[in-house]
Amino acid sequence: MTTTLAPTTAPSAPAAAPDAPTKGRRLPKWPGLGIVFAITFLGGLTFLAIFADYLSFIPYPNEKILGPNGRPGRYDWGPSWTAWFGTDGVSADVFSKCIYGARTSLQVGIFATVFGILVGGGLGMIAGYFRGWVDRVVMIFTDCLLALPALLLAIILVDRLRAQAESGGVLGWIEERWGIAFIVLTLGTLAVAPLARIVRAQTLTLREREFVLAARSLGAKPNRVIFREILPNLIPAILTVAFTGLSVLIAAEGALAFLGLGAEIGTPTWGKLIDENRNKIDEFWWATIFPCLMLFLTVLSFNIIGDRLSRRFDIRQAGV
Repeated sequence: MTTTLAPTTAPSAPAAAPDAPTKGRRLPKWPGLGIVFAITFLGGLTFLAIFADYLSFIPYPNEKILGPNGRPGRYDWGPSWTAWFGTDGVSADVFSKCIYGARTSLQVGIFATVFGILVGGGLGMIAGYFRGWVDRVVMIFTDCLLALPALLLAIILVDRLRAQAESGGVLGWIEERWGIAFIVLTLGTLAVAPLARIVRAQTLTLREREFVLAARSLGAKPNRVIFREILPNLIPAILTVAFTGLSVLIAAEGALAFLGLGAEIGTPTWGKLIDENRNKIDEFWWATIFPCLMLFLTVLSFNIIGDRLSRRFDIRQAGV
């Protein structure tokens, strides 16, 4: 008697659940609370600083604010719906002065950072690519700048530039046309050395990469290799250092204004507001605390963004 075997079939694999996550799939990572706050705060502050002249709820910084009794407010008139940050000893709105002070501080910080990137970044690329005696000369120059205390060097530069401007000439014309030019030049000089060292360190690494060696072996000239191969790869490092350095320069501008070496008279800055009202902090604390708070939050926001960029692009800021 013969028996017939039933055909065997391989068991079918169970169907995957439609909602089951794919193995190895990376879920989207939400930005942290710190970076969201930093971007929102800086974006809002920049918008208010640019369009302050056209926003009805921001009075002019020297405009007298009427108090609840219809008279100009005095130092005892604290924060209210009429004046969000209160008024100072001359009946001016502290919130308005903080916004117009942000305009000055942001201008000084941005222009000084751009100056530092152009000069320091250029020196760093040249030193890192050519090496040899060029590298030694640039490093001696940056070491001399770093050897001097930053605040002392800033005070000396601002004082000397303004002393020369009083005698007229080109510096006098610059001071008359653009009162913050000397502050920008001074702080930009302070930013040259750190940027040069960081860009040099990154350039030393990039000049040994395969794509740079291939371009050089094909006969590409140094300027083409620097601007077409190395510079695009330096942009993440430059942006990272720019955001971190911007916070330092804004704080330095506040320190110079606090010492009486800031922008010209009549231009509100955070450091000047702190200096003008610090002796009466027991009587009207808001005129000093709120400019300090604005300066602190701005510096903190730039540091948060710079730290996030450094971790994103794995930028090491220690020069070699």
